[in-house]
Amino acid sequence: MVHVGGVTAVYWSDETTAITLAEIADRAGPWPGIPNPAPMRVRLILATSDAQFDSITAGRVPDWGAAAAFPASRTIVLQVGRDHRRVLRHELAHIALHSVVRRVPRWFDEGYAAHAAGEWDQQDVLRVNWIVLRGVVPTLAGLDRHIREGGAAEAEASYALAATAVRLLERLGGERGLEPLITNMGDAPNLDEALRSTYQITLGQFEVMWRRDLRKRYGWLLIFSSVTLFWAFVGLLLVVLWARRRQRDRERRAALEDGWIVPEDQWNPNA
Repeated sequence: MVHVGGVTAVYWSDETTAITLAEIADRAGPWPGIPNPAPMRVRLILATSDAQFDSITAGRVPDWGAAAAFPASRTIVLQVGRDHRRVLRHELAHIALHSVVRRVPRWFDEGYAAHAAGEWDQQDVLRVNWIVLRGVVPTLAGLDRHIREGGAAEAEASYALAATAVRLLERLGGERGLEPLITNMGDAPNLDEALRSTYQITLGQFEVMWRRDLRKRYGWLLIFSSVTLFWAFVGLLLVVLWARRRQRDRERRAALEDGWIVPEDQWNPNA
């Protein structure tokens, strides 16, 4: 066990890694929408194997999970060696968020953590574009279910979608970003009430806004596919016309070779 600032790291093997991660946790921040967070006091438990990780978390984390945050006890269980620095910041974002708000929907919790950890990249952009193209964007309640019950691929897609919703909420806050909403979330009984007091919209209205925003911002693959299909159709039409022209040319050449005779009623020597 090592102590770095407000972080206590519990480890079984690599002290150097434990100290490094504890230092990262102690220096973590700033957090979107939380201008003056309380000092981060966290217990960091570092597991060294799948079996140990599963034992510490009591089997509450999916097989594809590499970490878990328990905000009530300010505890993070992290499996070392699986992109642990980025994963640690994701889990720290959960702790930071829950230090200032009450209960939040799962999609907001995970979307905020993904956004705060800087996990949004081109791969996520393509993933969201593909979802929009397929027309399988779930509801916000569906995101909660997919994150909680889905497999690795479904969870990754849901995390990316959740991040787009949080990023939209940040844009609605203008220069202050998420701060007005998160401040009101600290006092409101639920997200719907916080949205009403912050943006004068309901959660249902925000969901409609979010789905429209998805098509506007991340539907370029849909537009590209539409353009591609259009030119594919034009190309196919040109091929068909070219084939028909070739067929007529062959028929005319065959007629000439056989001694094509122009009927007298069509013969006009003065033409």
